[in-house]
Amino acid sequence: MANGGVMRRQPISEADLERQLLRRSVSSLHADRLCCDRCRRTPLVGEVVYRYARGRTLCALCSPRRREQPVASIPVRHGEEIRAQRLTPRV
Repeated sequence: MANGGVMRRQPISEADLERQLLRRSVSSLHADRLCCDRCRRTPLVGEVVYRYARGRTLCALCSPRRREQPVASIPVRHGEEIRAQRLTPRV
């Protein structure tokens, strides 16, 4: 490091930047989605998922196999609808 210990970054191409942004947004969507803990299926928008006492989330197809009653039922919403709700300030 001849410049006093400062490393210079290479400029990133527009295509590489687009790829990085796309990967980041897909990862974010993947992290936000609901998924059944039993079958790993992603429920469709409008479908209901069920939460159980130990934090398990099951889809409507797997839920009837459980004997215990769910503690909550959650309708699956569209990803954009969820984001819009998060960004709405409370009055």
